[in-house]
Amino acid sequence: MEWLFVKMLLSLGAVLALMFGLMYVLKRYVMPGAQAPGQRLEIEVLGRKALQPKKSVVALKIADRVVVVGVSEQGMQTLTEFAAEECGQAEKPRPAGIAAGQPTGFAAHLQATLHTLVNRKLEKKSA
Repeated sequence: MEWLFVKMLLSLGAVLALMFGLMYVLKRYVMPGAQAPGQRLEIEVLGRKALQPKKSVVALKIADRVVVVGVSEQGMQTLTEFAAEECGQAEKPRPAGIAAGQPTGFAAHLQATLHTLVNRKLEKKSA
């Protein structure tokens, strides 16, 4: 009877060791960018602008980057991303895939508005 109990404990220990070993390998080699439970990624909402009832644009500060995200019923999509230091510069960052001399219409207006919102938020924070 006690042999069955010892065998069960050894089997349980082997299964647990296999699970923890597999988790270590997955975190270390398969998903190296995954966060450990104790680590926190600081995300700050710099501004939000509603475009339509269920569609908006959000400027987020993640570490030293500013990411502009479009939010709709279908999900979220990154519109542009730039360094937080670029917010204070005169030149506005362009969305990915748009050349410097190309007219942008609505995209240019949206980018200018977002740039202004981000600058205001950063100025309020530094003051």
